[in-house]
Amino acid sequence: MAIDTEDTEALRKISTTSSCPTESSIAPLRMRRRRARLWMSCRLNLALMCCAATLAFFLMRLNLSFALVCMVREIRYTAAAATNVTSGLTNSSSFGQQHDISSSSNSDPLLLSSSDDDQLITNEENGTAQEEDSEQEEGLDWNKEMQGSMLSAFYYGFGVTQIFGGWISDRISGSKIILILVMSVMSLISLLSPMAAQWSQLFFILRVLLGLTSGMALPTIQPLFSRWSAPDERGTLIGLAFAGFTLGSSITFPLSGFLCQYGFAGGWPSIFYLSGLFGAVWVVLAIFLIHDSPDTHPRISIDELTYLEPYYLKKQPGKKAFMSNRYNSIPWKGILTSGPVHTINICQFCLNWGFYTLISGLPIFMKEALKFDITQNGLLSSMPYATALVVHLMAGKFFDWCRAKQFCSVTWLRKIFNTIGFLLPAISFFVVGQLTSHWRYVAVFLLALSQAGSEIAIMGGFMLSNIDLAPQYSGVLQGISNTIGTVPGFVSPVVIAYLTPTGTASEWANVFYISGSLYIFGGIIYLIFGTSERQKWSQQQQTTIDFKEKDDRLFAPISNKPENS
Repeated sequence: MAIDTEDTEALRKISTTSSCPTESSIAPLRMRRRRARLWMSCRLNLALMCCAATLAFFLMRLNLSFALVCMVREIRYTAAAATNVTSGLTNSSSFGQQHDISSSSNSDPLLLSSSDDDQLITNEENGTAQEEDSEQEEGLDWNKEMQGSMLSAFYYGFGVTQIFGGWISDRISGSKIILILVMSVMSLISLLSPMAAQWSQLFFILRVLLGLTSGMALPTIQPLFSRWSAPDERGTLIGLAFAGFTLGSSITFPLSGFLCQYGFAGGWPSIFYLSGLFGAVWVVLAIFLIHDSPDTHPRISIDELTYLEPYYLKKQPGKKAFMSNRYNSIPWKGILTSGPVHTINICQFCLNWGFYTLISGLPIFMKEALKFDITQNGLLSSMPYATALVVHLMAGKFFDWCRAKQFCSVTWLRKIFNTIGFLLPAISFFVVGQLTSHWRYVAVFLLALSQAGSEIAIMGGFMLSNIDLAPQYSGVLQGISNTIGTVPGFVSPVVIAYLTPTGTASEWANVFYISGSLYIFGGIIYLIFGTSERQKWSQQQQTTIDFKEKDDRLFAPISNKPENS
């Protein structure tokens, strides 16, 4: 339904007489305006394509985490070797761990049920012990330190280009071309990875390049929906677009576990080939299905185009000046000296440490400490992320419901959500650190609980505080916190490799204790210093506003509830 002449005159009157239209002046326009259906619409297709893009990004980002389980040569300790390996073990009082093993040569390794969880493949898990001292399986000769470096390589590049990607996307309004170019490069890198793995230096360089290109792509997705969505459905569409991250975490591990055993080209190479092929198919579809704004889409309906017309930025001579003015007005001094901003950055670092610990180390932990086979490993490694996907879809709606009921201020509501979201992973990680393979299914449950808690913090806690502190600079604040949050991505794999040289349960316990401690630290910091109050440096800054931004206010849903802090 097109905006009629009366609406147009009202819009012009409001835009010329008031920079902040009142609710009474714009309510009649909202009542007359009809929403274009979302089902089978071009904007829904865009959200689904972006969901597929984020899924592809995560497939290519995570494929190495599980591929290492089956692409790296492993030494299995056996009867004769067990004596030397276990001679240094001492008694442990940890829950799930019992007494030490005798180092005498007549000990039967198949009967050493107390410590074989840490050192041996037992009769229960592997049938019978090998007759030879050790057996080297086929695979790449990468030690623990090299494995940690390979997992870290992606994040060396990923943290560098995020702010630049968002900046260039805003400057040229060309999210489509950036996404297509980035996906093309990432797909090519993934397809070349199995061959490059024979030369560790080349493989490392490719992983860094993969991170560089991925970092440029992610900030370009959100600007698309500033042109392709109305404010009252923007959250739904952006949430769908970024659901590919959690979905990718859920399917990557079971798919990789299946391909390790049954995949073509020798098993693990097929993990890289399929993820690269998926990205290549997406590129072909994106050429025809993604468009930067509604007015450039050849198949959009008149109703949808009219509905979205107030929201997309039309190409105007003054646009470049507007963009330059907006970026020059960023209050960097206020941002960099703001306590609440640094509180968010600390929380981002602490939460991401736990997240990247699981992303990088979970399949290896499942194999080394919990003794799951490859098929079980792939399926159960996905459980924490499948749980996180469910909570992701529910936590945000529940927070909005609590906020509407005004049980407390927004600041305290976020503190409650954030405290729960940090406390659950902390408790879970501390308990997991005490468990051995006898309690492995309990460990899987607790790891799933930890990721569910993290989603509570993400959807209702610190993660969205940037919008509360400075709504017009939330993108800049998010870019800063994302960059800081990338640091654990390349540090935690190295720490894991250093702490788990032989992969025993006691070594892995230290990994989880560190993550749990950081969760507690981040939760306490936000509980004391976190806030959702608008910051003075944000209120004092005056930015140039264009007609599109005024329309966002004009057609935003009417709310009868007062703003809380």
